[in-house]
Amino acid sequence: MAVIMTKFTQLICGLLIVISCTSTKTDEKKWLEADWIFVRDSSNYFDFDPRYIGLRFRKDTLITISDLWLTYEGRYSVNGNEIQIFDEDSTNFQIIKLTKDSLMLLGYTDTLRYYNRALEFDKDLRFQRITLQGGECFGECPEFYLTMDDKGNTEFKGLENSKFQGIKSYSVDVEAKHRIDSLFKWSNIKNIDTTDYYGSEDGWRLTITFQYGDNELRRIRGTHSSMPHRLKGIIRTLLDDLRKRGLV
Repeated sequence: MAVIMTKFTQLICGLLIVISCTSTKTDEKKWLEADWIFVRDSSNYFDFDPRYIGLRFRKDTLITISDLWLTYEGRYSVNGNEIQIFDEDSTNFQIIKLTKDSLMLLGYTDTLRYYNRALEFDKDLRFQRITLQGGECFGECPEFYLTMDDKGNTEFKGLENSKFQGIKSYSVDVEAKHRIDSLFKWSNIKNIDTTDYYGSEDGWRLTITFQYGDNELRRIRGTHSSMPHRLKGIIRTLLDDLRKRGLV
């Protein structure tokens, strides 16, 4: 009798493990609610814009992510393995595979592969110094140099068209510093192409430089609206702080 009960107990435990490891449609719906980064493949039939980054499924809304902007595509619903987008074209995607880390869709007559942006997060990534340079444009854009260290100590040098011209030292507030720290961990900085120029002819020229790790240095050049999506939050936080202080 004891042997029978032992085998029965083992069977029940095995079934519980299988059930706990089997994903449900509710789990998959939760997994879908994320930022998905497009994996470029030379075999893709559909030709995506080089600035295209991926998709954001959030609160029943689909957003297209690119280095230029976030585009609202419409509301969406999931029915089985089909994602219906309520846009002008009534776009549909078929889910081929969905896990916490990867997404494979059939859409635009092509197989589209994505990975979860959460895989880019590096909790140990810390910057030592950030330098932001504001350059010229076809208008009256503020020109300046800003340098901030890992403690938030900042030196600003205002040049032409800046509200403040000269050198000013200060410390950014704690909230802004923490936000920049967090955004940098999400920056995927090691994989941003520093040989590319992220800009247009008539935009406000910006150059941002990160010193981090074992004296590693990454410098990204472009114009304000076209800088890499992963860096826009850092740039926006720095510029907002400058505007709040009346420096630019």
